[in-house]
Amino acid sequence: MRKVLFAVCMLFCGIVTSVAQDGSYRLEGRLEPTVNGQMVLIADTENGLIELGDITVTDGRFEFSGRMSEMTVVYLMTGKKDAVLATIMLENAPYLITSVSGTLVVEGGGEAQKIWSEFNDLNRYLLESQERLDAQAIANPARLQEFQREFQTILLNVEAEELALLKKYNHSIVAAWMVASKMEGVDEAKLTERYEVLGEEAQATFYGKRIVDELNKMQKIAVGAVAPDFSAPLADGGVLALHETRAKVKIVNFWASWSKPCRDENVNLLRLYKRYRPKGLEIISVSLDDNKSVWLTAIGEDGSDWKNVSDMRGPNSVIVVNYRVKTLPCIFILDDENRIVAKNLRGNDVVGSIKCCLSLGPLSSRFLGDSLSKKYCHDN
Repeated sequence: MRKVLFAVCMLFCGIVTSVAQDGSYRLEGRLEPTVNGQMVLIADTENGLIELGDITVTDGRFEFSGRMSEMTVVYLMTGKKDAVLATIMLENAPYLITSVSGTLVVEGGGEAQKIWSEFNDLNRYLLESQERLDAQAIANPARLQEFQREFQTILLNVEAEELALLKKYNHSIVAAWMVASKMEGVDEAKLTERYEVLGEEAQATFYGKRIVDELNKMQKIAVGAVAPDFSAPLADGGVLALHETRAKVKIVNFWASWSKPCRDENVNLLRLYKRYRPKGLEIISVSLDDNKSVWLTAIGEDGSDWKNVSDMRGPNSVIVVNYRVKTLPCIFILDDENRIVAKNLRGNDVVGSIKCCLSLGPLSSRFLGDSLSKKYCHDN
């Protein structure tokens, strides 16, 4: 029996050694026998996403090999490239890919894959917790707020544990990739904190450079910065230029006709506009619609008789990209010098900020930075 085990061990070690000596990577897939079709391996590189090759799966089995000059993050995707099946920290080493409950599991690889697994365990726990609480909320709608509070607690704990892992592995390119891959929806303060945790080696990677690039873009729309200028076609003809639009206070409202929260916010903006337009308020709504007829109909239905603009490019609009619009509605409040004094507000917070900016009453500095709050709320 010991001889058999020794022989098996030597056989496995021989495979690993041959791969290492060959200086290449090898992906071996052992999925359910019913799995057939195409997959594609895509590398996330400094020059963007690059396709490494197609993978044919036959009766749940596949093999794919090649050589990497350095550790590279790659995505195993469906043949149509519409879903990521697995994330691999690809080095010149052997990998085994299996399936557990319909989810691909990656084993093997080097140190980077092991580090990634620790981060992925947190992500999986968060996702499973969300799915569990969503199901409980559907079954017990009266306890919705209780489940929401529980999820927020879990989220905060996961974020704290993730930050601890970033500090533990701050030298690794995996840590830089983790921060870069989660920039969507993260505010500037949190992204800055995570970037500063990274060591010099990780910051020097192209993932670290991506983070710096995003932070630079965020600073252009930070409270206190001059809002990026833009020009766009008006709904009633002509072209509007933001910086040429004169007003004591301006609201730049990113919205879309198909978004119910946006349509609800339009009701609030209409009341606000009627009350404060004579005092110097102007509203500029930038639509993410790509159908002009639908857009114009929504403007009429909501009675949005302020300035409405759109280039009909939807989320691909340069304006939308420059303002880092991630959710709708997305509202920025500007002063008469086009300086951003508040952003990402809704409902009563918008009303309160406008009152503050027009010096109509005191308002807590939670709406504006301390210096801006003093300027707009206490000058008069």
